[in-house]
Amino acid sequence: MKLSETLAQGRYQYSCDGREMPVQDSWQLGHDRLGRRLLVSRRLVGDEGFGIEVRALLSAGLVSECRIHWRDQVDEVRAHYRLLSAEKAAPEMGDPIEAHWTGPNGPQQGQLEGRGRLLFPLMRIFMGPLLLKLRQFREGCEVVMPDIVDPSQRGKLLAPRVSHRSARPMAGDAATQGAQELGPEVSGYVYHGDEAERDAHCYVDGRGLLVGYDWPSSTGRLWQVRLRDLEWSPQLAGIAA
Repeated sequence: MKLSETLAQGRYQYSCDGREMPVQDSWQLGHDRLGRRLLVSRRLVGDEGFGIEVRALLSAGLVSECRIHWRDQVDEVRAHYRLLSAEKAAPEMGDPIEAHWTGPNGPQQGQLEGRGRLLFPLMRIFMGPLLLKLRQFREGCEVVMPDIVDPSQRGKLLAPRVSHRSARPMAGDAATQGAQELGPEVSGYVYHGDEAERDAHCYVDGRGLLVGYDWPSSTGRLWQVRLRDLEWSPQLAGIAA
């Protein structure tokens, strides 16, 4: 999966209690040589450039396929996820999800039921499309994602992990003020993700871009993510159209 044309790019800036953190989180959106919509995102930490890279194909608001590359001081681990759509049919929610990943004992593979589930490749740039899908489900739904909870457990690293996610529109003055501060056509959502991301506040613009993300840690610290250095082609109506 390689970009042959770049139509948008940007980065996410991380801060904790107002202090910028040393996280490099950048992304590029465009087309591959077959004209498919391709999104490439990298999140690196530290001088060694350890971190994760995701290359994903988007179709009708869904991630239809993604390749993940994890690199740390121990090793490099790769995974490949894709929706198993019917022959010549467009990807849709409910398609089974196939996963391949490299475990400590060699290549591993599995297939998960796709009904009521979304494929989510972890990175912040994919949260806009995820939130737009989640708002269609009042009780939320399950997401399938590569496991990076504890990288020291090499047998689980990048293996499929199922988690329940939900989002509801924010209400009140706080929602209006937060959205206005981040730009025009911005909507706010209260997001429930993992244990560390309960009651997170997420802001998405009219293009489906995550422009802001705030969540309190278990220790009471406020983490914030903001979209920076955005370049956007007028050819694009939205991130996952």
